[in-house]
Amino acid sequence: MDRLRPTAAAERRRTAAAAENAAARAEVLAAAEAGRDGVMTKGWVSLCLSRAVAGQGATILSELGCPRPPMDLDHHRAWYQEPHAGGLGWSFPAALGMSLADRERLIVATMGDGSYVFANPVACHQIAEALALPVLVVIVNNGEWGAVRESVLGVYPDGHAARSNAMPLTGLAPVPDFVRVAEASRAWARRVETGAELPAALDAALRHVREERGLALLDVRVRP
Repeated sequence: MDRLRPTAAAERRRTAAAAENAAARAEVLAAAEAGRDGVMTKGWVSLCLSRAVAGQGATILSELGCPRPPMDLDHHRAWYQEPHAGGLGWSFPAALGMSLADRERLIVATMGDGSYVFANPVACHQIAEALALPVLVVIVNNGEWGAVRESVLGVYPDGHAARSNAMPLTGLAPVPDFVRVAEASRAWARRVETGAELPAALDAALRHVREERGLALLDVRVRP
């Protein structure tokens, strides 16, 4: 049995790794908290969502939507991300399929504004209403094709586009009114402009999903 006990060296490594992990986690949470002021960050949205669904066994999908690091995930079905081989428009219909398979599970689909457009949202909302699917949709809306911006910065980090902060073919202005798109199929929908508004908006949306057993949508404005 003594051979199964960790050696002193292994225990020191474990302690050091745990301390390093705790420090990194604290840094991530502090950055997310700081992102609530003014136009909020994706990190703040992610942190608020994680707090809002805590203890509910929720499944969160992210397609260029809420980032995972600020979240506290506590079960094996808590997180799904878009296929890295492609598949823009995946999050919304995937969430509908998950909800159809298990109506008692809380499903939250997060996505960028471009991904929402790619999902053919009019069709998705019509299906959600027709089948009474209780899903929360969170659009992390930065008014641009964020994936294209990141691709440009990744390949040309010191190029003209990076220096001027003017990325060709990324802008989505004028941004459509996504709230009205959802309301066309009688969904509960709200726009959130500031970080201070977000926790209450999430609570209201989740209350609608639980009590009315229908779709709720939040169009959340974030920094580019």
